[in-house]
Amino acid sequence: MIRALRPYSSLIVFLALAVSLTSCGNKNKCLSTSNRVVEHILSDVENINPFNSSDANATYIQDQIFGRLLACNRTTLLYDVPWLADTLPVESQDHLTFDFRLRKGVKFADGKEMTGEDVIFSLKTLKNPLNMLSGQKRTYVDNIHSCELINGDPYHVRFIMSKPYFLVRESVFGDVLYIIPKHIFDPKGLTDKYTWDDIASIVETGKAADLDSNKLKNIKANPAMKQFAEDFTQIETGRSRQYVQGTGPYKFDEWKTQEYVRLVRNPFYVNYWGKMGEANLDTIIYKTINDWNAAVTALKSRDLDIMGSMQPGFFAQIDTLKAPYLKKTTFYFPQYAFIGFNQKNPIFADRKVREAMAYLIDRKTIIDKVLNGLATPTESPTFFQRPEYNGDLPLIPYDPQRAKAILDSLDWKDHDNDGVLDKVINGKRVKFEFNFLVNAGNETRKQILLIVSESMRKVGIKTDVQPIDWSIYLNRMRDHQFDAHFGQWVSDPYETDNFQLYHSSQATNRGSNYDNYISLRADKLMEDIRAQLDPQKRLLLQRELQKVFYDEQAECFLWVPMNPASWVDRYDNVSWNSYRPGYDPAWWTVRYAGGGGIKASNN
Repeated sequence: MIRALRPYSSLIVFLALAVSLTSCGNKNKCLSTSNRVVEHILSDVENINPFNSSDANATYIQDQIFGRLLACNRTTLLYDVPWLADTLPVESQDHLTFDFRLRKGVKFADGKEMTGEDVIFSLKTLKNPLNMLSGQKRTYVDNIHSCELINGDPYHVRFIMSKPYFLVRESVFGDVLYIIPKHIFDPKGLTDKYTWDDIASIVETGKAADLDSNKLKNIKANPAMKQFAEDFTQIETGRSRQYVQGTGPYKFDEWKTQEYVRLVRNPFYVNYWGKMGEANLDTIIYKTINDWNAAVTALKSRDLDIMGSMQPGFFAQIDTLKAPYLKKTTFYFPQYAFIGFNQKNPIFADRKVREAMAYLIDRKTIIDKVLNGLATPTESPTFFQRPEYNGDLPLIPYDPQRAKAILDSLDWKDHDNDGVLDKVINGKRVKFEFNFLVNAGNETRKQILLIVSESMRKVGIKTDVQPIDWSIYLNRMRDHQFDAHFGQWVSDPYETDNFQLYHSSQATNRGSNYDNYISLRADKLMEDIRAQLDPQKRLLLQRELQKVFYDEQAECFLWVPMNPASWVDRYDNVSWNSYRPGYDPAWWTVRYAGGGGIKASNN
């Protein structure tokens, strides 16, 4: 808004001028003292409803808006910080109940206090098996049967498990179970009209794994559960200020498609947690620039404050000597890159074919030349700094001759001499040709796939690389409408649970098993891992599972990338850690901005 000018004494004007001058870098590169941060994101977010999205950028935004019962201590990486809970849970000896006392006085962004009714509602919402958008996160709460108030106390809740789950504290209470406001999302009281048993009749019998959008129309279920799922998946629940309201330090202010998402201070947020709960900035803006050259230019011109995850080639363009107002760093946090092959495609159904594909990827050259050395090769989806990581899996080398021999043994040969391998499958001659999907704007991924495609061309495999918009890419993955793709999963800093990505049940209902990996061996191990509460026994199971993934080539695991970041040096309290995305801008303070700590401005 336009503010009226007020007269100031000459002394105050002089002091203001002195502050302004001290905030200027070399060559008169004056830095803004605006109490905000503008972060770069490569693609527009999917939506900001925390139960209906899974892309990383949306998660980072949701973390500023919504709270969970527990939080991760960024120093120890343990989930031992009571957040919306007032204390750590009391766990029964059989690991089947968890009792939480809730923190009183915590309010949503509209001023209404959070109570146990919101906790119950949040779990009931996430567990609703008729929501086709929440399947990726729902798998973590499937082992929780219900949640109830203890003796009618609105600040005392009990979670009741149908069976134990070794990661319930971390992955549920500290991660996927955001607490959302019942009065906003369910004004009709629909969730009161269906019971935990209504949910269990689908989830705990395994029927949910068989659902798809067509079967959903005909399933016999509580009408209120159907209606609520329909209401909750409407577009506005993920992009309207009416709905996107949480207990976090910031509230959703505006989303301009393909341009930015803006958050401002939640006026009802109170920091009960000291340094971990600090929110020093008035405004956080996530600015979409899907061209890397344009993004780097915006950073250099200080139209962006931070590029929290950069492609290595563009990271190398940041010269902090020529631009002393910029800083840069690299760090690891749990993530891995892979190439996935749709195993419903007859070409990739045979694990030996997928093994041959692995021999056609020159990881060393790609890491050295494309990634500037900023990656560590891996053969596992488990982060290599985790104790359960299986370091005994030998790296598959680049060996086109070995790949050719494997394919030849499977009768993938150029029978018609047209330069492309072919084979008879189910009575029909099939050419070995397919398309790689990649998200548009990610030139590094495109460059990697072009290198891989050229390697495949030399042995008689015809491929094409197709960049598509991020939202379309995600939908194509969930609907299995692709041949192959380059992907990268980001995870949290706790022990790996691969169920969401690789269990056969997650290949349906728009789950995260995009590549249709179906393995009875792997399924059994993942189920046993979830139920095993002895850490040492579980560690052996974890390593055995990674060996199964390796033997069956569930995906072609490539490397763990280092995360390169660059930012405008106008902030203090800048820190980096292994909790995604590796930093929290809310903790930062703007130099010369008086330390922040004021309410959000309207301009």
